[in-house]
Amino acid sequence: MAIPEITTFDGYEDKDRKLDELVVITHSDGGKKYRVGAMKYCIDERCVGRKGYGIDPTDPKTAAMQFQKNAEFWGNENKNPFVQYMHTYLKETAPTAEEAMRLTNEIIGPVVKEHLAITVAHEEDHDKSLYHTHTYRDATNFNDGSMIYSDNTTNYDMAQHTADVIGKPVQLIVKYDYNGKGWKCPTVFVPQNNEDE
Repeated sequence: MAIPEITTFDGYEDKDRKLDELVVITHSDGGKKYRVGAMKYCIDERCVGRKGYGIDPTDPKTAAMQFQKNAEFWGNENKNPFVQYMHTYLKETAPTAEEAMRLTNEIIGPVVKEHLAITVAHEEDHDKSLYHTHTYRDATNFNDGSMIYSDNTTNYDMAQHTADVIGKPVQLIVKYDYNGKGWKCPTVFVPQNNEDE
């Protein structure tokens, strides 16, 4: 797939959206402090569903330590700790927390074969959406120590896989700093017919 022209934005929020969204959050500086903060954020009072893949989904400090230990084992402790995926589902796509978790766990299924991860569902009513999920994917492969990067190839693959799983078009948004700066991909990812595979 050719790289489309990028539309940048500052503090993007589309109140009139008609698509399910995959937001890839790439800011990850801060080391151990960032890991702990990210786990406290995802396992907060909005959390209505959680699942860990080699990670304790109930205790933020333990979860952060587990991610840290994998990175240290492979000598990646000072590299990007996570690739974060936030799936924001329209009300008709995921009317319940259980459905939001089911969809997200199916979407990330291939990822967790080689990467530690934690997925949580947050309940927040945003007019078009009741539930969104956060998946923190360890950037370090636990089998060989290789790193995954949040580049266009990785992001486009995840967006396409999301569309295939939910059976609906998906908008990809990439945020790359704490102030919400990033870009909205002009390509909408639509489900692919895989009957011939």
